Amino acid sequence: MPAKKASVFTHGKKLSDESLYVINIIDLEPAGLLVKAYNQETNAEYFLSPSEGQLKEAALTRSEEDLTKLADSIDIYTKGDRTYISSSLPAIKDNKVIPAGPAVKEYIDNTVIGDVTLPELLTTALSELCKAKPAGLDAVRWLGEWLLENNPNQPHVEEP
Repeated sequence: MPAKKASVFTHGKKLSDESLYVINIIDLEPAGLLVKAYNQETNAEYFLSPSEGQLKEAALTRSEEDLTKLADSIDIYTKGDRTYISSSLPAIKDNKVIPAGPAVKEYIDNTVIGDVTLPELLTTALSELCKAKPAGLDAVRWLGEWLLENNPNQPHVEEP
């Protein structure tokens, strides 16, 4: 069982929403750092995970001075109905937004692949799978191969 990582830096800070947060920085070497902002009043937690490459690009080490610089760069923002933390240091990238709830269905329905939507492509693929009737894990392999062979975004090369 891996050892539990302890916070290497803790800092109290009022963010732009005028709430007080406890900023914890946890060392995940060699993967980078985990920055956690905790609002005790609302019991909300927000996370940011700068990689080793981002830390190097920002010229940040694990010194107390650099961890203070990172903690001081943290602020909170809202996008749509979700809240995130980010760093004002240009090298530290925001976390990727992963859709949840109804946003997942909207994302899937609006994903266009070639001249069809993702649900249309998957419906065709699953219909072809039913016609082929492979058994067990062969069905998964068959579906994967079919999707690769029929990828509308795949360039088509015609030989003269």
